[in-house]
Amino acid sequence: MSGTLSAQAEALVSKIKELETSSNNISRADRLRLVQSLEKLTLQLKDPKDAIFDHLTNVFSLVNLRALLELEVPQNIPTTGSISATELAEKVKADASLIVRLMRILTVTGIFAMVGPDEYAHTPYSLAYIEGHEVDFLKLCCDEILVVTSRLPEYFRAVGARDTTSMTENPFTWGNGKLGSSFFEIISQDPRRIKQFDIAMSTQDHTLPVLGMYPFGEELINSPDLGNRALIVDIGGGRGQSLLQIKEKWPQLRGRMILQDRPVVLNSFPELPGIEKMPHNFFTQQPVRYAHAYYIRRCIHNWTDEHSIQILKVIVPSMAPDSRVLIGEMVVPEYNSIRPGGVEDMAPYWMDHNMFAFGGRERTKSDFEKLFAASGLKLVKVWQSEASSQAVLEARLADS
Repeated sequence: MSGTLSAQAEALVSKIKELETSSNNISRADRLRLVQSLEKLTLQLKDPKDAIFDHLTNVFSLVNLRALLELEVPQNIPTTGSISATELAEKVKADASLIVRLMRILTVTGIFAMVGPDEYAHTPYSLAYIEGHEVDFLKLCCDEILVVTSRLPEYFRAVGARDTTSMTENPFTWGNGKLGSSFFEIISQDPRRIKQFDIAMSTQDHTLPVLGMYPFGEELINSPDLGNRALIVDIGGGRGQSLLQIKEKWPQLRGRMILQDRPVVLNSFPELPGIEKMPHNFFTQQPVRYAHAYYIRRCIHNWTDEHSIQILKVIVPSMAPDSRVLIGEMVVPEYNSIRPGGVEDMAPYWMDHNMFAFGGRERTKSDFEKLFAASGLKLVKVWQSEASSQAVLEARLADS
């Protein structure tokens, strides 16, 4: 948006009225464009020095919210009606004065509603912490990432201002006093921490899409020689969430669908109809030769460039000339690149902060091109979601 503040405001009001009178549902992209335009207008109205303290509002809102989630406060506020701080404190076994203090900033910012003196009610935003899957991932980010990355100044003083290129020497391992161990080795020593991680990862499948980008049905429907070649191999595919969604969306697809992961993962759930389980370590040679598609979703961002290249390199010798490697990840926008849906998706930026903590990273299109080139592959297309950074990157053999 450009022009005077009043002109920007009038344009926004006009757009909001247009959407209010429209018979169609507001798309996610339309909603996000409006929100971001409002945020940009708000920022122009602020004194730059006042805007500095917005960071503290955001941080302490998060800290207080995480504390209330630990006390199960949202679950103990009635979904209709209200409850006093005294009644709430009795339910969660906390001091009433503590509830009052934690709630102050969260009622002012609109997460909860204060409907009377120290009397609280839910809003649509607070109900999301009861009903939404995202809350489990929020807890994980607070408890495992922010507790160490809030100490970055101290970390830089100790080790220098270095980017993270190691899975065993990074802010997370340093902050836990476990240099030389990896993130997974550290949290696996504590049943509470590994349980929280497993829950957060499983619930993330509800919010990070498999579909809406690469058209598996259209692209793979006429794949030849299915008697001798697998249709799709889901490498590091967890509990088979991706393949199950692909099968449901495109029931006409025929051919072997193979799910690869560590034995401990594959043994944790029953057999899946039409899906073959195959134990496999994705750092070792790919055992399925000439599959039409090798699919890796939400794995590459967990690893350094060196590890990622190794994951990709061991697939290449097993590929046929027409095989493809499909990488489902976020793609960080580059300077002047077109944003999907015309909106700035903030997820890749805060997710990269998470990855930075333990050695992984979110990557730009150029970053992926470098990984592919170092692995004997070439990027042929980025299949982008409509209004987010989620994408499927399609690569083929470099000499094909």
